[in-house]
Amino acid sequence: MVEEVEEVVVTATRIPTTLGRTGASISVIDDVAIERMQARFVLDVLDMTPGLSVSQFGARGTDSSVRLRGQGPEGTLVLLDGIEVSDPSRSQTAFDFSQLMSGGLARIEVLRGSQSVLYGGDAVGGVVNITTKRGSGPATGSLLAEYGSFDTYLAGMQVRGGVADDRFGYSINAQYLNTDGFSAADEDLPGNSEGEDYNNVSSNGRFDLRVVDGVDLRAVYRIANGTLNYDRCGGPNCDDPDRGDDFLQYSGRFSAHVSALDDRLTAEMGAAYARNEREGFDDGADSFFYYGDRTKFDANARYALARDHDIVAGVDIENEAYRSDGDPVGADVNIRGYYALYQGTFFDRLTISGGVRLDDHELFGTFDTYRVTGAYRLGPIGTKLKGSYATGFRAPSLFELFGTCCGDPQLGNPDLEPEQSTSWDVGVEQALFADRLRLEATYFRIETDREIIFGGALGNPEPNYFNTGTPTTSKGVEISVDWAASETVDLGGTYTYNDATLETGERLQNRPRHTASAYVNWAFLRGRGNVNLSANHFSDSVDSDFSTYPTTLRSLKADAILRLAASFDLTERLQLSARIENLLDENYQSEAGYGTAPISAYGAIRYRF
Repeated sequence: MVEEVEEVVVTATRIPTTLGRTGASISVIDDVAIERMQARFVLDVLDMTPGLSVSQFGARGTDSSVRLRGQGPEGTLVLLDGIEVSDPSRSQTAFDFSQLMSGGLARIEVLRGSQSVLYGGDAVGGVVNITTKRGSGPATGSLLAEYGSFDTYLAGMQVRGGVADDRFGYSINAQYLNTDGFSAADEDLPGNSEGEDYNNVSSNGRFDLRVVDGVDLRAVYRIANGTLNYDRCGGPNCDDPDRGDDFLQYSGRFSAHVSALDDRLTAEMGAAYARNEREGFDDGADSFFYYGDRTKFDANARYALARDHDIVAGVDIENEAYRSDGDPVGADVNIRGYYALYQGTFFDRLTISGGVRLDDHELFGTFDTYRVTGAYRLGPIGTKLKGSYATGFRAPSLFELFGTCCGDPQLGNPDLEPEQSTSWDVGVEQALFADRLRLEATYFRIETDREIIFGGALGNPEPNYFNTGTPTTSKGVEISVDWAASETVDLGGTYTYNDATLETGERLQNRPRHTASAYVNWAFLRGRGNVNLSANHFSDSVDSDFSTYPTTLRSLKADAILRLAASFDLTERLQLSARIENLLDENYQSEAGYGTAPISAYGAIRYRF
């Protein structure tokens, strides 16, 4: 399901580089893979990549978390069309994927390992870079209607194209989803029977303008607005039919792109803004609000010193702000970052890169980080050896420092210190049978000093954030296989072993030691029909049970989940599709006390124009 082909990526170094020449560990999910799985949310396809795990607090729309290489959700930086979209008002400035629908997306690049040099302190575990489709050519579009389990219906629209010989390109996508849902608190526990109503209206768009040759302007936007009902806790007797929140997320970026000297010199300047609003209600009355804002200005330039030898330098200036019902004045912080990177290829086999960064944090002063990578191709046999070493840091979020919640006037801890980390990996990639079979194996290790953890996360009953007194270590192995077995059949899979612990040996929560995924895809009748079967497995893990006081740790059992999707083109314009999720009707939890969807089925019709 993950396309590991010889294509160009930019996330790893900000320099267009083929996958065969990068020393970083990166996976690419394209729009074809998303469509084959019929993944309506980005969350539904991410766990097909190695080194990544997903958890969610129950029903569709509830808080979700993505962890890369055993780091917390706050260690994964998420970019959407170049916009950093994490929420400064959340507990650890993580991005909540639960509202991000997949319509209009072109590709997802998942870059594993510390990337603080290029992207700042929140990229200790890695980067998820999501880009939307660019419009060009004659106007095209599609309409989608879907209905399924839990009285779920979805409507979608896409249109894109170009005018004036593609000097102006446009791409617009809109989706609406409404569902009665299922209980967020596990329905197998007593007192949890009512479903969680959820609706989401989302739209994203991209507009490109070629002003003159060598000068381009780009504008992108995303908005998501809706309402979610959810239970008051995860455990027995947690139903609360009148509790939920209204959410609003919107973001945008305007950028200018310049190229000169026969493209040896390129530069980009951008301004972005992202806002997240959550307003809670309970028994018909307002219960809380959290507002998070991020404003960012960035500029970078790339210069080709010679063929396959490039340097990049850049600066970003950022302001994060949040306020809440418990702190209506709120807080904000300014961060400036300066970075430079060199990448060069020698003898057409060895590619190395090295970069440095200086961050100036308003509250914590300056921090320097660096990263080196290398990739060596062993001639014509299709083997690549790769490795990277990087340092990173993460400053405490505003909520971790000053946050309030649930009647506690000082949930945050103003005495927190920044986390510091080192990350390295080594691996080998092998291509066989004219690149039809690709194999990859990587060993990784991340050590973090003073990791910031919530007081209940390790059994401490006091609701406060603290720096761990001992280092945390996350180490393991990532393996992936992709095989184009024939012109019509593709199959592959991933496996990750991840041991994430404190120095004392105590396991970090929500980090399964073993995760795996597999897929097989069959296209028939010259591509008119398609059948896709995918599976995910995760071993047992530990999690905090907040339905008890004091908070206790308990084990979450291992399980395997299957998903079947099929589609058929009745005509060139009309397509029918259907899918079954949780095919074996497994009962499992990814967060303690919160349920997951039983077996469910959906059918759709798509009209292309």
